[in-house]
Amino acid sequence: MAENKKLITVAEAAKVLGRSASTIYAALNASPPRLHYHDVKRRLLLRDGLETRFSRSTRPRIDKPQAKAPQPELEPLTFDEKWEIIAEKANKTLDCNAWSAPPWSGEQWSVLSICIGEGVRQLQAETDEV
Repeated sequence: MAENKKLITVAEAAKVLGRSASTIYAALNASPPRLHYHDVKRRLLLRDGLETRFSRSTRPRIDKPQAKAPQPELEPLTFDEKWEIIAEKANKTLDCNAWSAPPWSGEQWSVLSICIGEGVRQLQAETDEV
């Protein structure tokens, strides 16, 4: 009995589906297989209905950028508001009771600079998240 079914190679199937040959091999070797050889000995696939069989077993591709949710518009912080937040963050880092009244040494200024820098970094991290 003569078969009228058209059989194609993996490379031809990849061209038909617009995918790479490695994607077709992955579908053939998946557990459970998403595609099957029609002729296992010659490693040929049945051409008829190939697109349907492949699309049923494969999740769809996303070819366009997804719309992001609109971000709420926030008023930018004023100069004074920024420094209030930085002071709050720096005061959590710095033990103010361990400090005497000014004038301070170079080492104390260095510690103060580090604390202020940490407050600035935390403020920037918070404003970048929003």
